[in-house]
Amino acid sequence: MLAAPLLALEALRLFGAGFFYFAHATLAALGALSPLEASLALTLRLLAEPLFALYGGHLADRWPRGRLLLLAASGQGGLTLALLPLLGAPSPLPLYLLGFLFALLEALRMVAAGALLADLLPKEALAQARGKLGALYTAADTLSDLFAGLLFTRSRPWTVGLGSGLLFLAAGLYRTLPLPPRPPGRPEGGSLSGLRFLWQSPLRPLLILEALLNVAYALFAGLLPFLVLRGLGEAPWVLGLLGAAQSLGGALGGLLVGAVLGRLGEGRTLRLALGLAGLGLLGGALLPPWPLLAGSAFLLGAGGALFGAVAGAIRLGEAPPELRGRVAGGFLFLSGALAPLGPLLGGALAGVALPLPFLLAGGLLLGLAPLWRRGRAA
Repeated sequence: MLAAPLLALEALRLFGAGFFYFAHATLAALGALSPLEASLALTLRLLAEPLFALYGGHLADRWPRGRLLLLAASGQGGLTLALLPLLGAPSPLPLYLLGFLFALLEALRMVAAGALLADLLPKEALAQARGKLGALYTAADTLSDLFAGLLFTRSRPWTVGLGSGLLFLAAGLYRTLPLPPRPPGRPEGGSLSGLRFLWQSPLRPLLILEALLNVAYALFAGLLPFLVLRGLGEAPWVLGLLGAAQSLGGALGGLLVGAVLGRLGEGRTLRLALGLAGLGLLGGALLPPWPLLAGSAFLLGAGGALFGAVAGAIRLGEAPPELRGRVAGGFLFLSGALAPLGPLLGGALAGVALPLPFLLAGGLLLGLAPLWRRGRAA
């Protein structure tokens, strides 16, 4: 079965990419003359994904998707090596360019991998596979941060070299998989076809719900440092622990997708996921001690992973094969474009009262959860 090796390869590629992300962020911080210069490195990376998502989906419906995965991994390996001249004297402008290009290739990889997984699996197995992939991503991301941090402290060149080597290894392994040569069917329409498909009546309620969940997720992530360090007066290590709790919840939610779907079915699983995420956000509104806040972060992570796996399977499972790349790209464009609204709205509402954004976001998700069946039938 090709899906299992593909999932493992995706995790390996992300593990290698984590060395680039760590080195890039660290070098940007060391070379910046101001906090704004340092933050621009991440800002440009975040902007690149939605900017390229629509065209990336267009390519994924016209080229063999396995070849695009190989191209993305090889290009990211080369960009990681390009960090070597900057290790001794970090310069913001070259770092901005490398990060932007790396994120462009990441957008291409995301849409190609999502479409390819839908090609390889029937609709009923796709949600479970996406859940497992999310859990593997969480584990790979956590391990890469740990190893990259330890290795970067001892040897910057070895950090860059190992990350690049892992990415080139992933690219070589993509070539060994007997992946489909090209999407079946004749692609019609342009880059916006995926957006038009997503806005069709059967998928529109799901798209709106997932967009709201992603904004709420970003709101929580944007306010969590302030809540922990300023609102609760805790030490920085508590913030790291809460991030780990949220990641653990996401990994568990991804692994349990198949079991929950088998017992509850699609509609009730989505309602449960929204309910868990809503409860997690409401927990933040209580300004609880950090052990209870860790439980809230865990619930939010589990609900978000569960909803994302099932919703993604619905989107790509209902899309015709020749349109799946553009559907994946269209959603990546929308989610990337809307995500910055979360921290902006959260910061504005927290200026009125710190619990207010958590209360409103959590209450909204809990209120919308029972309406899913009605929206689905519309």
